[in-house]
Amino acid sequence: MKNYILFVVMLSAMVTISSLYITQPMQPLFMEEFGISIAQVTLFTSVVLFALAFAPIVYGYLLEKFDTRKVLFVSLGLIGILQCWLCFAQDYQTFLSLRLFEALAIPAALTATLTTLTRVKTQNIQKYVSVYVASTVFGGVLSRVGGGFITSISSWQFTFGALGITTLIVAILSYKLPQSSQMANAKITPKIVLELLKDKRYAILYMGAFLVLFCFQGALNFMPFEIKALNPDITPAQIGFLYLGYLIGIITALLAGRIKRLLGGDLRAIVFGFVIFGIAPLIMLLRSFWWLFFAVFVICIGMFIVHSVLSAVVNSISDKKGITNGLYLAFYYTGGTIGTTMPSFIYHHFGWEVLCVFLSGILFLSALVFYKMRLIFKERV
Repeated sequence: MKNYILFVVMLSAMVTISSLYITQPMQPLFMEEFGISIAQVTLFTSVVLFALAFAPIVYGYLLEKFDTRKVLFVSLGLIGILQCWLCFAQDYQTFLSLRLFEALAIPAALTATLTTLTRVKTQNIQKYVSVYVASTVFGGVLSRVGGGFITSISSWQFTFGALGITTLIVAILSYKLPQSSQMANAKITPKIVLELLKDKRYAILYMGAFLVLFCFQGALNFMPFEIKALNPDITPAQIGFLYLGYLIGIITALLAGRIKRLLGGDLRAIVFGFVIFGIAPLIMLLRSFWWLFFAVFVICIGMFIVHSVLSAVVNSISDKKGITNGLYLAFYYTGGTIGTTMPSFIYHHFGWEVLCVFLSGILFLSALVFYKMRLIFKERV
C-alpha cells in the first residue's frame, strides 16, 4: 500500500504543479492572442501563487481535522475540470476568471499531497520529502518543456485539454488511497500558528522558503521575455526548451540526503544551495540563449537543494504535519507571488541586468543569514 500511496502522491504533485506553471512557456503567445501586456499575462501564474500564499494555512487546518484522501480527490477533480474549461476561453477576462477558480483548488491539492506523504513514514522524512520535491520538479519540466512543445505542434487548447484529462484520471486514483489515520483531535487555533512563528527555528526556515521561490520566480518568470527580446522569432517550443534544466532538479532533490551528509548537516546544505543559486543570475547577465540555458541548470541545483532540505527540516521538528506544511507552503508561495510581480517593476524600469544583480544579492545575503543563525539549529548542524 505504501508503494501505491507514493505512486499517487507523485502523480498528484506532477499534475498539480503542471497546472500551476503550464501558462509560462505560452506567455508571449497569450500576449499576442489576447492583446495584453506583460503585467497582465503574468497574472495567469501570479493569481495562483497568490492563492497559494494564503490558502495552505486554511487547508493545513482542515487536514488536521478531515480525511486527506477526500480533500485530494475533490481538489484534483476541480483542477482537471477547470483545465478542460480553459480550452474554451476566448478572451483574457474569461481565461483569468477560470485561473482564479483554479487558484482555489491548487493549494488544497498541494497541501494534501505533501501532508499525505509526510504521514507515510515519519522516521525517514528527508527521503519522502525529496520524492515529493522531485515530483514537483518533473511537473515543472512537463508543463514548461512538454507544454511548449505540444503547443508548437498543435495548439494551446489541446495542451490544456490533455492536462485536464490526465488530472481527472489522477483524481480517480487518489480516491483509492487509505483513509487518513493521523487526524488531530486537539483544536488548531491561531495561537498555535503564532507560537510556531515565534519559534526562531520556524521563522528562519519560513523566511528561507519565502526568499528561495521569490528569486526562482523572479529569474525564470521574466526569462521568456528576455529571450523573446533577443530573438523575436523564437517559438514556444524553444522557450520551453530553456526550462529543460529542471531535470537536474529531480536528481538534486533525490540526492538531498546525501548532499546533507557530504556537507555535514542541514544548515550547511541550505547555505551551499543559496550560494549556488546566487551564482546563476550572474551567469544570466551574459544574455545569450545557451548561457541562459546553462543558468537554468545552476538555478535548479541551488533551488532544489534549499527547498528539499528546508521542507524536511520543517517536518522533522513538528508533529502537526497539516498546519506546519500549510504554513511552509504559504510562505513559500508568498515569495513566489511577489517574485512574479515585483521584479516586473525592476525589469521594466531598470532592465535585465539590474534584475539579475538584485536577485543574486538576495541569495548571497540569505546564505549569510542562515550561516549566522546556524547556532539555533546546533543539534542539526
